[in-house]
Amino acid sequence: MSYIELKSVSKTYPGASKPCIHDTNITVEKGEIVVILGPSGCGKTTILKLISGLEKQDSGDIIIDGEIVNDVAPNKRPIAMVFQKSLLFKNMTVEQNVNYAPRVLGTLKGVDLDNATNEMLKLVDLEGYGDRKVNQLSGGQEQRVSLARALITKPKVLLLDEPFSALDAELRIQMRKNVRKICKDLGQTMIFVTHDQQEAVAIADKIAMIDDGRVIQCGNPEDFYTKPKTQSVAAFFGWKNLIQGYFDGKEIECIFGNIPVSCDSKIGKKYLTIRPESFFESSSGYTGIVRSATFMGTKVDYEVEYMGCVIYMSLNTKTLHIVGEEITFEFDRNALWIVDICENKVNAIPEVKSKSMFSVLSDKIPRRAK
Repeated sequence: MSYIELKSVSKTYPGASKPCIHDTNITVEKGEIVVILGPSGCGKTTILKLISGLEKQDSGDIIIDGEIVNDVAPNKRPIAMVFQKSLLFKNMTVEQNVNYAPRVLGTLKGVDLDNATNEMLKLVDLEGYGDRKVNQLSGGQEQRVSLARALITKPKVLLLDEPFSALDAELRIQMRKNVRKICKDLGQTMIFVTHDQQEAVAIADKIAMIDDGRVIQCGNPEDFYTKPKTQSVAAFFGWKNLIQGYFDGKEIECIFGNIPVSCDSKIGKKYLTIRPESFFESSSGYTGIVRSATFMGTKVDYEVEYMGCVIYMSLNTKTLHIVGEEITFEFDRNALWIVDICENKVNAIPEVKSKSMFSVLSDKIPRRAK
């Protein structure tokens, strides 16, 4: 049995026309970091609320360390939660915020309380900050205090609900590293919610991706980049090119001809998925017309018309092909995958309707000599 289990859990909010969470199964091993990933409104936060007891599921079981906690009150569950906002007590010092729970509950007193508080402050790299007021802290420091306040209770599972979304980009990256290291050093089991795939990959041992209230793929982070199971996963993880074709079990016939693909997909109509960074310029290959180009410093992002479709490419070059110019390209045949076509999803490869839909870039960008 896994350390934490959600078994066939469903939840429909009053007045909703469909379930927010539908027949969801997730397992977490002891000491594992699992990231629940998905777009806004997919049900990620609801899963945390169900685990914590802040919401009650309509059906299914939630099990923590072998105990079914369906009817256990939130304050009795062996969990701690860190929210998007730090929710610190503004009238207290950093030290008083960190040790609030054991101090109020009386589980630690005197020297033991002081030692535990100092240990937590050291763990989150805030030694010497104990006497400071909350309004003297930066956003990143506030979140570290929140983390310390959660960890001092020694929870069986730590829940984090997009805790870094209000921080600037550089600080978010540093906080990801810090949280993963702290939890691994402590052997802390953690469930982390985010809508950011880069954040998910940086933190997770395992990712469970949610779409429309269902788990659509669960596994190690690498598989999401190399072997997406569905069209939604592929699009979410940057497989921007979804090209319709027919797969015969060995090759897919599409606008690029018959392309061998090694995967276990069933025979039938499929999408050939190609990441934009898998393309490269070539003296021979496929020739298309540049319809849009965006200079990104170390690369150029193109939209190229080929066979009536738009192909998205990200080429490692500082030379820009101008709009309307021909470009000859190839792609890495070892970086392909196939996913099923989902009829209610929009095809990510639009047909070209008119050239007016594309923007022309500034003459300031370096251009390829003709």
